[in-house]
Amino acid sequence: MTTRRKFTTILGMAALTAALGGTISAYAADMATVRIGVDPYTTGAQIWVAKESGFFEAHGIDAQISTYATGIEGLDATLTGNADIGVGLDFPTALRMQSKQMTILAAIFASNPGWHKLAVAADIQSAADLKGKSFGIATGTAQHLVTIKYLEQQGLTPDDYTLVPFSSLVEIVASLKAGRIDGGFVWADGVKMATDTPGIHILTDDSAAKLRQWAYVSANTPFAKNNRETVVNVLKAMNDATEFLKSNPDEAAAMIAKNTKAPQDSVRKLLDLNTFQLDLTDDERTGFGVIADFASGVIKTPVNFDTAVDPSYLEEAVPSAVTLSK
Repeated sequence: MTTRRKFTTILGMAALTAALGGTISAYAADMATVRIGVDPYTTGAQIWVAKESGFFEAHGIDAQISTYATGIEGLDATLTGNADIGVGLDFPTALRMQSKQMTILAAIFASNPGWHKLAVAADIQSAADLKGKSFGIATGTAQHLVTIKYLEQQGLTPDDYTLVPFSSLVEIVASLKAGRIDGGFVWADGVKMATDTPGIHILTDDSAAKLRQWAYVSANTPFAKNNRETVVNVLKAMNDATEFLKSNPDEAAAMIAKNTKAPQDSVRKLLDLNTFQLDLTDDERTGFGVIADFASGVIKTPVNFDTAVDPSYLEEAVPSAVTLSK
């Protein structure tokens, strides 16, 4: 190859590289960065599926996902602006509505009975043995509310038992195994961790609390107002992920397990404890009302569904998903 031909070839390659670079740069510029907070379990199931299946990318979202120790930490990050979007169960979500710095966008699933299981010491063999005992709670989480509602269902008043606050599942399990508390609702891998100790057994599950719970996706309010199109596109991607998850639960479990580092078979079982659906309906309004009444008493500020939720984002993303009565 002559020097002239070599030079021409180099120029051509440079031009092609520049063109491709420009295309890539333009593509990257079109992607909207969104910081999303999830917990290490399956509350963020649709988030992980949307990431792994390419739904976020298809809708122009560069999803930067952070895993927090609990759902409430992810919600707190959203509330304070350290994350743009977070997912969590209804009780911790309702507790964070008083400042109006967080807006509920959609329900993401309804919890089926069985997620929380009451692990107790050997001397508790029935509900009749609960009086005078101590129970660990993950303060401000759905488990906290389940514990109170369960004990109410057994006819007990707050004077009949002691609640011991903890910040995580691991702490509850460790205290139960060490005999510092008599029982506590545990979940996910905490069930095996607790019952590996001789004498500790499962008395019942959260169906005995007679409490139906939902999980929600929420946005930092200023972020949502300033980035409406982006939020709508996040919901479009999550809707695609929801439909994929319902049709392909085994594949979805593999995607989630890859990111949460949990055993795939365990994730698959946990998925069956939720009914996944991205929507806003009167069922959620009614269920949230029960939760909000309790939350309002805790934070001493009225909370209700219609002030906490802005359905307009989901109406734009998936019009058929919003069926709230006027």
